[in-house]
Amino acid sequence: MLPNIEISDFAVFLDLDGTLVEIADRPDRVRMTRSTVDLLAVLRDRTDNALAMISGREIQCIDRILRPLKLPAAGVHGLQRRDAAGVLHARETPDLGRIVSALEQTIGEENGIVVERKPGAAAVHFRQRPDLERDCYRAVRAVIGERMDLHVMHGKMVFEILLKGGGKGKAIEAFLSERPFRGRKPLFAGDDTTDEAGFRVINARGGVSIKIGGGETLAHHRAANVSHFRNWLSVQVKHVNGMSADERS
Repeated sequence: MLPNIEISDFAVFLDLDGTLVEIADRPDRVRMTRSTVDLLAVLRDRTDNALAMISGREIQCIDRILRPLKLPAAGVHGLQRRDAAGVLHARETPDLGRIVSALEQTIGEENGIVVERKPGAAAVHFRQRPDLERDCYRAVRAVIGERMDLHVMHGKMVFEILLKGGGKGKAIEAFLSERPFRGRKPLFAGDDTTDEAGFRVINARGGVSIKIGGGETLAHHRAANVSHFRNWLSVQVKHVNGMSADERS
């Protein structure tokens, strides 16, 4: 079950794909409904701006999906981070162009395989071709070779090659050391194995961790799917200090 909480007391961190929006066959086909954008705007106000997106996407992609909202955000699994003051904290990352090109040549030509380039990262999406999962993994391992600065994360129908040293947990910790997040109880919701590091941080701080969908998890709570989580979030946003928004106005 999902808990009833006083959302105004929390610092809220949310994953994007699979949490607030359904995962699409291709990452560029994801669209957020106006009602969800409006919900996030109200959530931002209820938490006094202590709301941040924690995603595997680049920050500019997060902004495009949330338009016209522009929230604090961590992108590329923490390799990018924009704080509440709008300051961008980004690691200097190597150019993975050769790796992306090699992946496109070895596996990207297969029908339904999408190779995505990111700063300090590359992703191989096989959602349209789950039968090619092993082939995609072999291709990813082959292009990495002996490079010790990179590692592979296996998410939902995707293999991601990432520069070591990032992680959603570290991004959340960084936000929690800054205003307006500092001193608040944290909440993080995510759907994938890449969110487990975030759950670990939230649990250690006595916060609320929520897994969307099935699978083993460190999260203490679970939502059945995206709709279930959005509905729960809407209820929490509409009730502050025991009263609904209408009662408070």
